[in-house]
Amino acid sequence: MTYQGVNALEDTFALGRDYELPLREQSIIVTSEGYYPKSISAFVDERMRFFVTSTTENKECFILRDKDIFLSVVKGKISEGEVVFNEAGVYEYYCPTNNLKGSLTVIERPSALKRKRELASYKDKSIKVWMPREE
Repeated sequence: MTYQGVNALEDTFALGRDYELPLREQSIIVTSEGYYPKSISAFVDERMRFFVTSTTENKECFILRDKDIFLSVVKGKISEGEVVFNEAGVYEYYCPTNNLKGSLTVIERPSALKRKRELASYKDKSIKVWMPREE
């Protein structure tokens, strides 16, 4: 597929073709002080895959409220979970055994991609830019 711009990409999706959602991978470390990172962000309609591990010998967990994610976290091992966010909002992740909390903010994709792009060196409209002719 040759790249023809954002409109061509939107037309491809409008045809009903089946494509995978974008994937964002996020590592989270559970410590006695809390989650690292304590707050993360994602876009609407994006798959997120979490890789969670711990630095303590205590029993830890990673629960993502409203998304049915529960990961048991053990020191030296990586627990993995995946979820798709269909709505913007702030989602809390936590572990009730040690009162750790964090937040995940899901935002709409910026509409900046839909703007028509111009040449960076073509700010002065009086300058003529050479273009090859199709013959």
